[in-house]
Amino acid sequence: MSVPDFPNGFDSWQKTHFEVVEVLCYIRSLEESERPKSFAEMVDQTATEEMYQLALSLTNKYEALSKVKDRARSLFDEIEEFVWSEVKKEKV
Repeated sequence: MSVPDFPNGFDSWQKTHFEVVEVLCYIRSLEESERPKSFAEMVDQTATEEMYQLALSLTNKYEALSKVKDRARSLFDEIEEFVWSEVKKEKV
């Protein structure tokens, strides 16, 4: 796994990673027909290297994009929207 550079500091990265994992677990718990197709194809109910990499990648991407951005909503709401949009376009 690549080591993140923590553009907003470790505390911010850790909070973001926690919320990203929360959203991914929620998506994984949905009925398969409700999940984005690419996500449904890659996921099972166990932790996999693909899921670890996806969580790391999404965390790093969100942190990089939010480096200079002021938050208008709660961290969870912003990350939930971000993760859903990324997973829908992800070609896993």
